[in-house]
This record gives sequence, structure tokens and C-alpha cells, in this order.
Amino acid sequence: MAHAGPTLLVIADRIHATFGPGAPRPADAILIRDGIVAAIGPRAELEAAAPHAQRFDLRGTTITPGLADAHIHLLDWAVARSEIDLADAAAPEAAAAAVEAWRAKVAPGTTKATAEAWILGGGWNPHLCGGASPDRRLLDRVAPDRPVALRSHDLHALWVNTRALELAGITAATSDPPGGRIVRDAAGEPTGLLLESAVALVERCIPPRSEEELREALLFAQLELHRLGITAVHSFPAVRGDSFEPLHLLEALRAEDRLRLRVSQQIPLPLLDRAVRLGFRSGDGGDWIRIGGVKIFLDGALGSRTAWLREPYVDTHDTGVRVIEPDEFRDAVRRAADAGIAATVHAIGDAAVALALDVLRDPATRVAAVPHRIEHVQLCPRERFGEPGRAGIVCSMQPAHLMTDWRPADRYWGAERSRGAYAFRSLLEEGGAGPSGRSAGAVLAFGSDAPVEPVDPRLGLFAAIERRDLAGEPVGGWNPQERIAIDDALRAYTVGPAVAAGATDRLGHLGPGAFADFVAWDRDPLLARGEELLELRCLLTAIGGEVVWRAGA
Repeated sequence: MAHAGPTLLVIADRIHATFGPGAPRPADAILIRDGIVAAIGPRAELEAAAPHAQRFDLRGTTITPGLADAHIHLLDWAVARSEIDLADAAAPEAAAAAVEAWRAKVAPGTTKATAEAWILGGGWNPHLCGGASPDRRLLDRVAPDRPVALRSHDLHALWVNTRALELAGITAATSDPPGGRIVRDAAGEPTGLLLESAVALVERCIPPRSEEELREALLFAQLELHRLGITAVHSFPAVRGDSFEPLHLLEALRAEDRLRLRVSQQIPLPLLDRAVRLGFRSGDGGDWIRIGGVKIFLDGALGSRTAWLREPYVDTHDTGVRVIEPDEFRDAVRRAADAGIAATVHAIGDAAVALALDVLRDPATRVAAVPHRIEHVQLCPRERFGEPGRAGIVCSMQPAHLMTDWRPADRYWGAERSRGAYAFRSLLEEGGAGPSGRSAGAVLAFGSDAPVEPVDPRLGLFAAIERRDLAGEPVGGWNPQERIAIDDALRAYTVGPAVAAGATDRLGHLGPGAFADFVAWDRDPLLARGEELLELRCLLTAIGGEVVWRAGA
């Protein structure tokens, strides 16, 4: 149920009800009853229609629908905010120095200072390390007595020290697990770098945080999302998640009336059978929490060079890692669809994207309530750009990845192959005519993939429109033919996620009947150009007509 409240008449310079083709002219007033949009239009007309409404004067601002982050590891990101941040480490030595500095700041005698306490961090980016491979000995020098585990920027690798390997029982005799790799030196000894499913060998040894710690972390994270104008998220389990977290944590916050995010929660594949037994179906839920799809990994990532390719990486014989066998993938999609659960498929390399399209385009696997979706779609075969749109498959993409990936993509995939990378415009526009005769381009749903990238949606807008990094490179944009317009990018942060959640009646727009989830900006985002996109300021965020964040408050 929406929050009961006064009838509000919100006034602003401009109010965009939605974006993209067919969007109405901006209004200057919106009428809200019990947290739901009752009407939007000219101020004089709405004042006459509701003379006793409480006025909320936001003149000087532009209002848009609340933004949605269509791909965030919500609990991982919330927890990571309290760990060592290695995003700026330009070399393995710099990351080790950050660990040493963190140890120096921890107060003696506290829980974090005990010998058995793990030192945790994340965000180190192999793209920034000049090809240097992390080694356990670097961490041994700064923390010989404590287990250290540092997640990579893309969450597909873990760098640990010798103590962590000992606790996990990993030795030269330990076999690589299916779908993973223990990186070894010339003598066959583990170097401390674990890839894909091998990460779990250490992660299972790390003591879990208390439920209270996790709930508090989610509340702090929620406030940061509000500060950035985000009112809805598609929450993903940990990369190797095997629990329903954070579903029960979110439900606890909802029961306490402290949840102020619209959440679509994805289910990890290992729990599919249990979800079916519990009666989970995509789209089920209430105003705050809904069930999304089952998350299935087909490959790894560009950063660790585990994305699965049709042809080898440049100057190698390596085609990456196929995480699941094709027949097993087809069976999982079929079993989920039979139970009314859509597929949410991680596919980065062109071989993985091709397999995802082959399976998800089958009409027999479609789920009525929620569409199938492919996560990342970083390297789509160019001859298949039109297929997602024709098959009704949502392309869930994270534009900010482009800013750190464009150099390694050209280096490891090759410039010619990379013309199909982050192909926002081609995916949006290709596909020919659909059943109705209209363009059948793909629905794009944009997100951050936090904690892999910062959660700030302004970075995603800038990357999708400019295709440059924050240093302004490459000049003119990387594969600039794939730029999209600002209204298309904003649509991918509003309408697209609503389509992916099966909730277009209530989310992604400010038309009558929608939740009154909106953001007031210091300027009209549609008029922002270039670096101005990075300067947009959220002045106020409201969910269900309730102000949840205000600048300066």
C-alpha cells in the first residue's frame, strides 16, 4: 500500500512525466493523493481541481521521475562502504600500502585489531596496474599475521595473503574448482590470486557480519541512494551468492517502516529449486519489494579476462571462462520459466551473449509478468544487435564500466571486435519492425553494478552520452557511433528498469496512477551537455510523495 498522506500540489519550473518517444510537454504542477500521482499538468488547472491541496513549492527546480539503478549488488555495496577502498590503487604495491595504512589507523584492543579478524577490502582494478599481477607476498609483508582478502574491481577475482590461503586449505595440490582458477607461479604454488568460482574457497572462511550490522549498512546505503536521486533498485545477490540475502533484511526494514526504496530482488541460481518450492514468481510482491528473475552466470569479466569469447583474446589462445554448460543453462531457464520465474543472465563476452540470445529468444521460455534480461551485454555480436528487441529481451547495461574498460577492451578484445562493445545505440535502434509495426529496438535498463563502479548515476549518463572517461579520453568518444541522446539515457534510468521489473503501471514515470517517486534537480537534465551532466545536483528526493532527502537538511 502507498503511504496515506495529505493531498499535495507540487509546483516546479518543469516537470517531466517521462522521457523518450511520445513524452508529453513538461508540466509545472503535479497533484499527489496518498502517495500516488493523481494528475499532472498546468498549475492553474490543478489548483482549480484541488483548491484545498497542500502546496509544495519547488519553483527553481526541474522534477523528473525518480531514477532506478537496474543492477546493484545492494548488500555487497552497503557493506563495502565500511571496508578498505582500493579504487585509486594504481599498482599492487599501492593496494598493499593502503592495507598497511588501514592497519595503522585501527585502534589497538578493538575487535578489528585482533589476530583472527580478517582485513577486507575491494575495488583494485587490474586495468590500472599496467598488467602487474597481484601476489600474496606483497600482502604478507604488511599483514603476515592476519588473513587479508581484497575483492577486485569487477568482483570476479580475489587477492589474498598466505594466511588466508592457509585458513582456506589452499595449497599447490588443490585442484581448480569447476568454473574457476587458482592462479599459480612457475613452481605451481598459489600466487594468492583466485578467479571466478575459486573465490568461494576463501570467501566461505570469512565470518559473517551480524544481522544488525547488515541492516544498519543498508540504511546508510539507502540514504546515499536518495542523495543521488535514486528511488528504486534492482538488487543482485553476491557474485557467488547462495542465499536470499538481502531479501529477509529488506523485509525486516519494510516491516519496521524504514524501507524507502522500491526493490526488485534477483534470486541466485543455486536457490532456484528452493524458490520454486516456496512459490516465488517473478513480479510477485508489494509496493516496496518484488521478486525479479533468477540470476545465471554464463561467463566472467573483461578485467580478469574471463569473459567468454568466440575467438581468443588478442595474442593468446585463451577464450575466457564458460561458467555453466549450455545444456545446464537451457535447463535452468526452462525450469525457472515453468515456475513463472524469468531469467536474469550475466553475459559479457560475445560467446556468452550469443548463447544467452539463443536460449532466451525461445517463446516457450517467456514469462508473462517480467521479461528475460541480459546483464552487461558488453560485447554483443554485431550481426545480432537486433535480436534483443525482436525477442523482448531487456538489455541491462552499466555505462560507467565503459570509462574504465575502453582501453583494456581495445587491448584484449581488439579495436575491430570492440566496435560491438557497449553498443547502446545499435541495441536501442536496430531490430526492424516488431509485431505492431513499430521499431523493435531493445529496452535498455541502466545501472551501476556497484560496488564494481560508483553508484552515482551521473557517471552513467555521462558515459552513455559522451563515451569518454573523466580525463576526457578518448577525444571524440570511444566508438562514438554508439552514443545516445540524453532523453534516451534518462529513459534507461527510469522507464527501462520499470519494464525490466514488470512494473510500468507504477514505476518509471509520473503519469496518473504512478507512485509519486520524484527528484528535484538544480537544472533541467535534458538541457545538460558534456561535463554539465556531472554537475547535476539532486536538491530533493521524494518517494510516495514523502521527502526522504533534501540538500542542506
